[in-house]
Amino acid sequence: MDSNTKNRISSFEKSAKLFEDANPGVKVHVEKLATPKGYRTALLERAKDNKPIDLIYANHDTIQIEQNTFADLVPMFKSDKMTTDDLYEKLVEMSTVKGKLIGIPLNPLPLAVFYNKEWFDKAGMPYPDKEWTWDQFFNQSIKLQAANRVEGKEIFGSVVPLDLHLVESLARSSGQSIIATDGNRFSGYLNSKPVVSAITKLLFHMNTSKASKAVSSTTAPVFNELRAFNIGMGIGAANMFYPLEATSQTAGKFGFAPLPFLEKGAKANAVYYNLLTIAEGSKQKELAWKFMKDVILNPDSQFQKDWGQQDMLTVKSAVPKSGQLTFKGMDVLIEELNYAVMPLSYRNTLLNSIKVSDQSLLTATTEAEVMASLSSLAEEIDKKLIDKK
Repeated sequence: MDSNTKNRISSFEKSAKLFEDANPGVKVHVEKLATPKGYRTALLERAKDNKPIDLIYANHDTIQIEQNTFADLVPMFKSDKMTTDDLYEKLVEMSTVKGKLIGIPLNPLPLAVFYNKEWFDKAGMPYPDKEWTWDQFFNQSIKLQAANRVEGKEIFGSVVPLDLHLVESLARSSGQSIIATDGNRFSGYLNSKPVVSAITKLLFHMNTSKASKAVSSTTAPVFNELRAFNIGMGIGAANMFYPLEATSQTAGKFGFAPLPFLEKGAKANAVYYNLLTIAEGSKQKELAWKFMKDVILNPDSQFQKDWGQQDMLTVKSAVPKSGQLTFKGMDVLIEELNYAVMPLSYRNTLLNSIKVSDQSLLTATTEAEVMASLSSLAEEIDKKLIDKK
């Protein structure tokens, strides 16, 4: 079990004990479901065994949503004359399916730019602004690489993860998703004119300047390059913030900037998050809702203080009270939640198991080359989705 999981379980257990103390006679049992077949299977098996489930902490899973695993929280908010105004609007929208609020969003992971402050200082450049474009990002990458060369070591001004997560953020900045609304088709979307133009801009910069390196994902490849001080900037998920600050060699050396946007586009950031939901089959919905109100939605609860030490908070009024704003750069990550868009796997869970690579795309420099590569890639993904069904 990784440290993040342990800390989250500990937060729930501590809050469960406080809830029991405040509500004599109530017992809250926190259990970690585990099976080699995956969390969803474990949850279904638990339900079939008629074992009670009241609250579920889970991924945003389209299959579970379609199976009506989660209760609608809207009537519960209304019955207590409550609103969702203290939660981030975009995350609430993403957690609402066919008018039903299926859970409270927790630990959001926006993408951000992690930059090496010493590299910027050496290049005599100011740190990135709170608003910047992709053109500015790549121009600064060139300057960072030139000012921080090390003999015998390959370094880059930046790394850019060319995965579906970042590509969707880029596409939404252009006003176009790379997948159909129903989550089942890439052809006609991934290779649409706005997306092709946006990706061509990135690849042109990367392939002509050689100052930016492409990597396969927004997580480990980016973190490893940052930790080794091989790059001046890296685009990655927000949860890299904590291990970078907790390690003595990297603590205080990195700043955090928002995800760039297209010059004529809008801000957009594909944000992963988890949900705390009430099971549709729960026999104690009222008590489960009371736990949500008193613990998860309460800005003054101990839960907010504990959770805020390892994950971003989603109750807005809890952020200043938790002390989370003492982490430098946290305000940047929080601001990105206002531009959250849905990650592709939340439209189609099958995308979690599909790995995509296309070397022809990485070497493309013209729109025609990018269009041909993306059209082929879209067909490939569509076929994989059909085969997976």
